[in-house]
Amino acid sequence: MIAAAPRLRRDLTVSRLETAHGGFLIVKHPVSGRFYRFREAERFIAEQLDGETPLNVIRERTEEQFGAALDVDTLNAFIKNLDKIGLLDTGTPAATRDPGRGPRIRGSLLYLRFAFFDPDRLLARLVPRLRFFFTRRFLVLSAMPILLGLAITLANAREIAGDIPRLYQTAAILPFLGLILVVASIHEFAHGLTCKHFGGEVHELGFMVMYFQPAFYCNVSDAWLFPEKSKRLWVGFAGPYLELVLWALATIAWRLTEPDTWINYTALIVMTLSGLRSFLDFNPFVKLDGYYLLSDYLEIPNLRRRSFKYVGDGVKRLLGFGRKLRAHISQRERRIYLVYGLVATVSSLSLLSFGLVRAGGYLIDNHQPMALLLLVAYTGLRSGRRFRRLFGQRPARSDPDDDGDVMTAQPHGAGDATERSEPKKQPRRSHRRELTWGAVAAAGLALLFLVHLQLRIAGPFTVLPEENADVRAGVDGIIEEIRVQEGDQVKAGDVIARLSDKDVRAELLKTEAQVREARANFRKLQAGTSAESIAVARAAVSRAQDAAKFARAKLSRSKQLFEGQALSPQEFEAAQEQAAAAENDLAQARSQLRVFLRSTRPEEIEAARAQIDRLEAQQHLLETQMGLLDVVSPATGVVATPARELKEMQAQFVGKGALIAKVYAVQTVTAQIVITEKEIGDVHVGQQVALKSRAYPDMVFHGTVTTIGTAAEGISSAAAEAAAAKAGSTAGTGVRTFVVTTQIDNRSGFLKPGMTGLAKVVGGDRRVFDLVTRRLSHTFKVEFWSWW
Repeated sequence: MIAAAPRLRRDLTVSRLETAHGGFLIVKHPVSGRFYRFREAERFIAEQLDGETPLNVIRERTEEQFGAALDVDTLNAFIKNLDKIGLLDTGTPAATRDPGRGPRIRGSLLYLRFAFFDPDRLLARLVPRLRFFFTRRFLVLSAMPILLGLAITLANAREIAGDIPRLYQTAAILPFLGLILVVASIHEFAHGLTCKHFGGEVHELGFMVMYFQPAFYCNVSDAWLFPEKSKRLWVGFAGPYLELVLWALATIAWRLTEPDTWINYTALIVMTLSGLRSFLDFNPFVKLDGYYLLSDYLEIPNLRRRSFKYVGDGVKRLLGFGRKLRAHISQRERRIYLVYGLVATVSSLSLLSFGLVRAGGYLIDNHQPMALLLLVAYTGLRSGRRFRRLFGQRPARSDPDDDGDVMTAQPHGAGDATERSEPKKQPRRSHRRELTWGAVAAAGLALLFLVHLQLRIAGPFTVLPEENADVRAGVDGIIEEIRVQEGDQVKAGDVIARLSDKDVRAELLKTEAQVREARANFRKLQAGTSAESIAVARAAVSRAQDAAKFARAKLSRSKQLFEGQALSPQEFEAAQEQAAAAENDLAQARSQLRVFLRSTRPEEIEAARAQIDRLEAQQHLLETQMGLLDVVSPATGVVATPARELKEMQAQFVGKGALIAKVYAVQTVTAQIVITEKEIGDVHVGQQVALKSRAYPDMVFHGTVTTIGTAAEGISSAAAEAAAAKAGSTAGTGVRTFVVTTQIDNRSGFLKPGMTGLAKVVGGDRRVFDLVTRRLSHTFKVEFWSWW
């Protein structure tokens, strides 16, 4: 029963909070530790609950203060609510509790808190010793490593990305967990120290599991009692800022140390861990420090829950069954709720959907139905909570998305304390909504079964030339001249380059002379020895015999004179030499005569003929090489070799078969379209194809399907990867693809070999219902059907 003159408890902790939206009274319950917020009218009433002022006087003062009538029932309901939550003095001994001795484990299975210890005394001893961290000097000094760490990250992004895989090993688990504990402890102690520095109390530090996700926490709810908004913001900002400083110091240490040292490895872990945590902490759409900072800055408690409810009410109003917008919500709050609610809703549901698709696809591929069911159940819990908040159902008390720190003392269902309670007329039931939904359903059925749309199978394509001709050197040589440039139109047989002919030409002239000589010798052997030659040879033998006879006689006389010492030794030796020379000439003349008398042998003629054939073959080879010195195009097309490469080939030695240039036939080009395995069943030869290249997105090129690959291929190219990504496949599923070929008239010259884009194969008219069912059948994997 409510006393005639109720009184608030004397042990309540009360703080006045002035904001841009008016004044508020923040009350902390001494036993439960809960916080309650009173608006203007509620605060005015609560401040007069002194145990002496009767309720009728309080009601009159309130009506005079706010200029509006206050219903007695509304006032009594408000007083009953205060008594229900334990804010009134009932006259019985007040229950008290030691703020550091609450239950160690609190919450539900989805939102469980494990309190480690009461850190208030420890923080009280640390604050005077760490006062430097709460000065402007520390802010300036700490900003310098943060800026340096950011510069190092931007300058070494590739090196950091290449170094992170070092953490993907079993040996990194223990140091990673240990550093998580250290970094998280520093983060939470920063919150607690800042709250203690500004005069608050911190009685709980522990570990929590929110939807099976572990995290540390530090209860700094006393920050709600700070009248200054800046102090509340500093309490929320201290943790992520100090962790950002740790990230910066770790980044600098990583950059300065060698990769094979333990300091570098530790810095890499801290840099990765703190960088990821800082990104999440400062994200206002995740229920972490960034969200509470935004909520405190906007001075809107329970921003997330209220935004979701505002968006949900708007959706329901659009569908025709929502409640009328609350009049006490200001235009500023409406804009904030709308923007935050839309972004948070879309991002949350998108993240949940992405995680479900990726993880579900992996579990289906590995035939894990039980794990998939658990995943769906977990996702249902997360998404169900979001839908409850989105469409206005009252959240559970342990709902982690309810801030839980600031609660209104207003009874559920009541408006402001100054609102009058007037009876409402029962609205007459209208059938407009049923008719509207019936018309929408009929239109939907007509759309599904009567409307036909084109089936289009899309896939990335790559442009290839109709003919890809390589211009190669036919012989070894030095390039003397390049006669074309990149982009030149050439015909088959046009000279592309000229090789030097100096060595080949000299060798050809030498071989031609040898051929002439060999032919003369051959004719000589065929003609045989003439009579005149034999007569000359006989005369030569006769002359040689006379000379030899004379030389022998002279040698005999000289010998007698030499023996009688009438001739000098030198003269005797000269006579001997003359005799020997005469004998040799006689032997040669007789040998020549025998040759002439014997005539020509057949094998000598055959050898001469073979020598002529060899020299003529060599001459023909050299003449062919002379012709190959002009390197010509084998096909009609466009020179595709870059001009820089053509210029660098000037005066360079090239071997036989070396590539000099490429010539592409681009009057008609071929487009290779990559189609995934699930889509290839609707592609047939002769179907029309529409293509858009990335170079000309405003132009549409047309062709027809000419060939379809007879065998599937793996993802081995960027185009295939793009096709797999478009199909929504995961990286590890090994999606197979088929190559579909189409030819395109390219006389305009817009399409160049190597260009890419997106092609759509026209599969014919289909009912909308058929298109929807086709898409659904392609959404579920084939492995799913093997479960029953």
